[in-house]
Amino acid sequence: MQLSITSTNMELRKQAPIVFRGENPECFKQIKAIGYDGVELHIHDSSKIDRKELKKQLEEHELTLTSIGTGSAYGKDKIFLSSNDTNIRNLAIDRLCEHIITAADYKHAVVIIGLIKGKVSDCNSEKEYRENLITALKECAVFAEKYSVYLGVEVINRYESDYMNNIDTGLELLTEVGSPYVQLHIDTYHMNIEETDIVAAIKRAKGKICHVHLADNDRWYVGHGHYNFKETIKALKDIEYDYALAVESLGEPDMFSSAKKSYEGIVKAMKGI
Repeated sequence: MQLSITSTNMELRKQAPIVFRGENPECFKQIKAIGYDGVELHIHDSSKIDRKELKKQLEEHELTLTSIGTGSAYGKDKIFLSSNDTNIRNLAIDRLCEHIITAADYKHAVVIIGLIKGKVSDCNSEKEYRENLITALKECAVFAEKYSVYLGVEVINRYESDYMNNIDTGLELLTEVGSPYVQLHIDTYHMNIEETDIVAAIKRAKGKICHVHLADNDRWYVGHGHYNFKETIKALKDIEYDYALAVESLGEPDMFSSAKKSYEGIVKAMKGI
């Protein structure tokens, strides 16, 4: 499994769980110095970045792009896949397609579908929400398949999302979408809140997980709280998950210390597995 960590050059609120903030080259330098293999880059709009320059910067620091965070599309622009407004829905699809093109330059860079899927409360009914979301995901899946890029629909806790809060409901959505390129993206912070048996839930999702976020139960760095990372990593190994473990936590007490402590915590948890 590759070890990755979140980074962005966007201006975001302090409590957004993205560890590194600043210009890409400086962040990449620090990420590599700690020992990480890759970066989860949170990008507002892939159509406005220099993809060749990004690849060059990553290669210079011997890092790969493991994943693309897309939440700012919802947070800043309020565009999302389940919108009743066809124009807004199409803007969200277009935004994801641009991210897919960016991800295609890397071996297994997942495009995350978290807040960009929208909320039930944004629509007139759950039925309408689901219909819009599934239709949009199917359209995105066709484009993703052309580029062999996986879309990771994130399972998010009930306090941040009013739909698909646990792995089982995520699996139900995957069945309805029906594409091998739409899979689940799971997160230890959210699973700690929602899953009654985390190991069993992970094992039920064998072959359907394309990305994993790590943060402790308090959303600080790995090892700050009481989450059992060894148990989760072993379950992932048991289902033959072999992609990225990406740290998405608060950058406290500072981003470098947080990243270093998470790295050390993950390495410790992986010992003997």
